[in-house]
Amino acid sequence: MATRRWLLLGVVAAGLTLSSVGLLGVLATEPFASADEAQHTAYAVEVGEGRLPELDTPVRATIPGMSGLPADCRVDPADVRRAAVEAADRPADDRQAQVSLPACAARDRGFASFEVIYTANHPPLFYLLESVPLRIGRSAGHPLAGFYAARILNLAVGFAALVATASLVRVLVPGRPDLAVAAAAITGAMGGFVAVTAQVYNDALAVTLITAATAATLVLLRRGPSARTLLAVAVLVPAAALSRASGAIAASLLVPMVGVAVGLAFARGTGLGVGRRPALGGRPEPGRRPALWRSALVGLAAAVTTGLLTVAAAGWFYLRNERLYGDLTATGRIASMFPTGFEERSAWQVVTSEDFWWLVYRGLFGRPKLLLGWPYRVAVGVGLLTLVGLLAAPVRAGLARAVARRAGHRAAGDAVGVTADGAGCDVGPARGTWVTDLMCWLVAGAQALIAVATLVGFVAAGGASFARYLLPALPMLAVAVAAGCSALPLARRGLPTVLVVGALWCTTIVMLSRELARHDPGLADRDLHGRLRGAIAATAFSPSGASLVVGVLLALAGLGIVLLTLSMSMLAPAAVPRWQVRPARGSAGADSGDGGMVPAASGFGVVRGGCGEGDGQVVGEVVGESVGEVVGERVGEVVGPPGSA
Repeated sequence: MATRRWLLLGVVAAGLTLSSVGLLGVLATEPFASADEAQHTAYAVEVGEGRLPELDTPVRATIPGMSGLPADCRVDPADVRRAAVEAADRPADDRQAQVSLPACAARDRGFASFEVIYTANHPPLFYLLESVPLRIGRSAGHPLAGFYAARILNLAVGFAALVATASLVRVLVPGRPDLAVAAAAITGAMGGFVAVTAQVYNDALAVTLITAATAATLVLLRRGPSARTLLAVAVLVPAAALSRASGAIAASLLVPMVGVAVGLAFARGTGLGVGRRPALGGRPEPGRRPALWRSALVGLAAAVTTGLLTVAAAGWFYLRNERLYGDLTATGRIASMFPTGFEERSAWQVVTSEDFWWLVYRGLFGRPKLLLGWPYRVAVGVGLLTLVGLLAAPVRAGLARAVARRAGHRAAGDAVGVTADGAGCDVGPARGTWVTDLMCWLVAGAQALIAVATLVGFVAAGGASFARYLLPALPMLAVAVAAGCSALPLARRGLPTVLVVGALWCTTIVMLSRELARHDPGLADRDLHGRLRGAIAATAFSPSGASLVVGVLLALAGLGIVLLTLSMSMLAPAAVPRWQVRPARGSAGADSGDGGMVPAASGFGVVRGGCGEGDGQVVGEVVGESVGEVVGERVGEVVGPPGSA
């Protein structure tokens, strides 16, 4: 119970750090200053009015500061295409002739690429969500307020991504709640992620749904099917496919894995209504095992059902892209609209390019051209610390195994665990079968590789190296950073993680201030606080109100760091293994920080005290077990009972 509450507190702390710098970005960044935000907003406005735009649908200036046609001027995409043909066929010296367009859109040329909704190749789920605050704001006569509400809604989606990240890590490493908190906090402090959550971009929703759908599928794989888990999978996998093209690719991996998970559960005798489902990471209690062919049929039926739901939810849109633009994602049409001038390369040339990887890595922290000075050193330092920690982790594991053998106890890979009182019980290797562990890691790793392959393919085709295309892999990258931090000195107090998160947060806010100065040169000669205050005063608040807002949000960030420190200091001692060169006096080869959770001898997993006891309702079960419930308890159980605020 205590572990779950500290885990929840850590996820809330990660959300506070994200919300603080995210709200600064929401309020300080001038509307439509960044590329694509006007097109994403225009798409959402069209959806709110009951229309699905095409790549040739013109942008209308429905929000103050938004460029485009008058708000009440609607031009059919077919007219835009016809005007483009007329402009191309017209003699070069005939500049006075008007192309065939409505009077409100009269011009002597066709529409430029940036004047149309070139984001219309994306599925509409994100835009359906964003259309709600935009439509409410316009109906109330305050369209700009609706726009800022849409940004805040996207920031809330970003917080959901942190919950999904913690969920995924809890399924991957059930005995390491500290890693779940650390991965969520690291994700929420990355500048590239914060940038897309603080503006109207669809990347945050894609990250959330891909991560949540993966976590739900892995819960299904570990624990077998239940009504709630199957419902979560049936909702999240199609939703991921309806978020972005990357979500559709991710869903294509998860659909067969759903069938594998259900089939294996029935083969073990732990299917829906058969036997007893285990706690996450524990051993199942099998019932009567059906014939192998029956299990295979049940698994096939589960995969086919999930696939049909996904096709029904999202397939129509990708077929529409095929009909309108010639391919499922309209990549060819987009490439023709925005020629980069880059030569096409082979995927191997991209993968082996050091410049490519270095540019993408820096892009995760913000605009690479602005990553200078100490933010640059932070980016390099985080990478080096992660590498050192990941190299040190197997050394620590080897020492732990040697110590365990010298102490007369079996290593963590054996089938006998050691509980807090030293009693042995059959909990299995690393609190679950190694086959299940391997399958979970392979699925999660494959999702990250899909994101990498998508970016590599885009660049190989002549596209730019957009680091945000790699964001679906960010949860797994955050796991790597968290694991590296947990092998460093003072990791049993969580200090390396807290320091890394703090450094990342500071880097993000500095990069935000530099981005603000890039858009408004008048802010360039001010310090960080002055840039934030000046930008907010120019967009949303008076100067005095801007100072108050900046102060409150910085205090919110400080509170998040304090709560993260508290959470890690309570979770890490019981979960992070010690560096041991000799058996501890009076110990059974493992040290217990709280008498109930003992680091496994391998230095990676953790065995809960008591035979058969598992982690219970962990964050990972938010996705697979209940909606609106985190770690089996609501937020009020941490901060106080209802009505106590």
